[in-house]
Amino acid sequence: MWEPVGPLPASVYRRRRWVALASIIAVFSLFGWMLAAVTAPGSGDAGETTASTTRAASRAALAEPVSGGTTAPGATAGTAPATTHTPGSTTPGVVRTSPGTQLRNPAAGPAATTPAADELVRPDDTPRPPVAVPPSVPLPSTGPVPCTNDMLTVGAEIDRPDHKVGERPVLRLVVTNVSEQPCVRDLDGARQEIVVWSGDGVDRLWSSNDCVNPSTIDLRTLVPGQPVAFAVSWFGRTSTPGCAEPRTPVPAGAYRVMTRVDDLISAPTPFLLLD
Repeated sequence: MWEPVGPLPASVYRRRRWVALASIIAVFSLFGWMLAAVTAPGSGDAGETTASTTRAASRAALAEPVSGGTTAPGATAGTAPATTHTPGSTTPGVVRTSPGTQLRNPAAGPAATTPAADELVRPDDTPRPPVAVPPSVPLPSTGPVPCTNDMLTVGAEIDRPDHKVGERPVLRLVVTNVSEQPCVRDLDGARQEIVVWSGDGVDRLWSSNDCVNPSTIDLRTLVPGQPVAFAVSWFGRTSTPGCAEPRTPVPAGAYRVMTRVDDLISAPTPFLLLD
């Protein structure tokens, strides 16, 4: 079969057979090279390795704390992440340093400890005699009207006029409707304040809004002549807005307590701390 048979010279048939054989070898060589490229470790693994490395680097970057000059994803430069406030906790809230002045409570400092958390203003049910008011007028068909400041009085009380240093005086805020008709007022804790001042009224020493100040809507219908009270057990320590500074014991001396609801302020009630 290998010997050339035909009318042409034998060398022509031999060249044709060599070309055919070379073509077959070339085809099989190309097929083998392609098969090796697909099955052998190559760029696919390298690409996957690169993608894994990129993902790991991204996760590490998100886990790093945001420092000065760096903005976290979705945040604005120079701002801190939002926090959730829980009523009764030592978390930030609204504080007021004096009547007419309102501050946003910063993050609680190291002084916001358990004593601060225990100084939470609470409803007080201490029995009180009714306050004499003018005769009631018929309730409007639309229901109680909003309480104006002229319809209310705010008072400051203390359980005893003198305490020893280290005791926990009970301070009270008392709201009374002195008008002729029931009215509605929001007595939200953030709208109230009980403050201890120096005896001369110059130095603000402690406020119920400094370290704890839960804010919840507390709409109440105030009946004429019927006091509504709130109380707090004071630990006898100073405080500052936001509770950011160390709280120090208040020494023996003469002091006064004042209260307010919004911009309605009580008269001062004096008391003594004794050695």
